[in-house]
Amino acid sequence: MILYLCIISFCIVLISLIVAPLYHMPFFSVMGYTAFAVVLVMLLDALVATVARLLPAKFANHEKKIFIVSAKEKKFYEKLKIRKWKDYVPEIGQFTGFRKNKLIDPKSVEYLDRFLLESCYGEIGHFASIFLGFLILLAHPMHRVWLAVSIPVAIINGVLNLPSFIILRYNSYKLEVLRKSTIKKALRANMATMSEMNITETA
Repeated sequence: MILYLCIISFCIVLISLIVAPLYHMPFFSVMGYTAFAVVLVMLLDALVATVARLLPAKFANHEKKIFIVSAKEKKFYEKLKIRKWKDYVPEIGQFTGFRKNKLIDPKSVEYLDRFLLESCYGEIGHFASIFLGFLILLAHPMHRVWLAVSIPVAIINGVLNLPSFIILRYNSYKLEVLRKSTIKKALRANMATMSEMNITETA
């Protein structure tokens, strides 16, 4: 989270340094506009995440085609060196009551199903935020300076949402593999138990 705050702060200063001389405005006035745009886009992201989380579970079903991650897609993420940087991206599961940065009960199919559901909700929220962040342009659509600061803020917001989306997709692939393996183990255990019961009854 500290890294993200540093990135956001750096972007606020950088945008202000570029825009202020272009429009012959005081640096701190432009920085105020930029900071306001950042606050707006963060509130918008929170709203999008909340709305996504309120969707019925059937819209976030991990078996839907749009949520299925292929082996080719997983390899693409690995080419992006995702294992080296994914742990630096903040996870906000504490706000939804379900953390997605650590497996707590990997042997439980019910837990894995809940994990996948929360991951799908996260995918919907982050993907939507990449594009809906540009709605901040409507706050002052006729203000030239506002457009000059809000467009890069919206772009940066999309860039910052993208890694979280990619991580969720990457983890979903591994979760699906683990879920299938867990189900197979449970079935074998049940069959072994039934076989033992049949032997006992026969004896």
